[in-house]
Amino acid sequence: MVRSLLISTLFLFAATIIESSILSNISFLLVVPDLVLICCIYFSLLNGKLYGEVSGFISGLFLDFITGVPFGFNCVFRTLIGYITGLFSNTIIISGLVIPIASVGIATLTKKLLIFLISLFFPKLSLNVYSIISYEFLFEFCANIILAPVVFKFLSFFKPQLSIHDTKDMIDND
Repeated sequence: MVRSLLISTLFLFAATIIESSILSNISFLLVVPDLVLICCIYFSLLNGKLYGEVSGFISGLFLDFITGVPFGFNCVFRTLIGYITGLFSNTIIISGLVIPIASVGIATLTKKLLIFLISLFFPKLSLNVYSIISYEFLFEFCANIILAPVVFKFLSFFKPQLSIHDTKDMIDND
């Protein structure tokens, strides 16, 4: 488990760097797609709720340090999303198109709702909170669900290294 957690941490760190350094500097993007959330969803669906919590918390730490938001802001909702997604790890097969799109779409909506709730409780925080009915949210939602199957397929190449389960027993329909 430690080896797979270290490898997934490296993937989360790489996704954080790509998201904050490369994608945020592309001028025609209204909002940056959340690659870190997509990776966290994949790890949660692959390994379960405890692994989802840990990967959500680690990804939140990376984003808190790099983006400059108040410490713990990303950790809170990413840990919750990782845990909730991990609940479905034994019942969902993550190959194909529908499950990545649906799970990342639901996670993006959940993320937006949790950010909205946090902004209600802490109104003095200078958060970039945009409405759920806005072009920014629509762009982020569409970008996330379009990138989800691509990221899931890429990460599936590393499934034996990322999984905490015995991969000899896994049926791979990729």
